Amino acid sequence: MSVQAAPEPRAPLAGPVRFYDWNRPQQAEAVEISVSGIVLKTATLLEEERLLTLRLQLPDGSRPFTVLGKVVRTVKGSLLRPGGMEVRFVDLSAADRTAIDSYVKRRTMRAA
Repeated sequence: MSVQAAPEPRAPLAGPVRFYDWNRPQQAEAVEISVSGIVLKTATLLEEERLLTLRLQLPDGSRPFTVLGKVVRTVKGSLLRPGGMEVRFVDLSAADRTAIDSYVKRRTMRAA
């Protein structure tokens, strides 16, 4: 019997996110974030397992950072709801992980 790890805490995140599919710049809207990844709302859906580079900045004014991500899930949009992608971070630095963790803790404590 395998034991699954508890999912990482997530917090809402709103704002534009630039991502690069190879060298093609794209734009998405952030939905939520955790130390393991981010959910993006976008009309440009990449196939699952695809690697992309994300350029992010948290709303707390911390410095922008770049991270490699892997698309782990996509959701097709409709007339009433835009599509989106769940992206797992592949090479998040310790400093960026700490910044995201602090942001998530502040947002989840405020909501509690």
